[in-house]
Amino acid sequence: MDGRSIRSVALDSGIGNVTLVSILAGKAWPDLATIARLETGLGVDLWPGRHSAS
Repeated sequence: MDGRSIRSVALDSGIGNVTLVSILAGKAWPDLATIARLETGLGVDLWPGRHSAS
């Protein structure tokens, strides 16, 4: 993550920080909505090849 705290990324993404900690620890698997929120909050693509499909 770009030097921001987990709490900051969770807030910017609209998810709970406990949820983000669980995902990062491998205790939870994010659904597509959560991945989309993380992409928005982080400003990056997390879904491989999302923009390359025509």
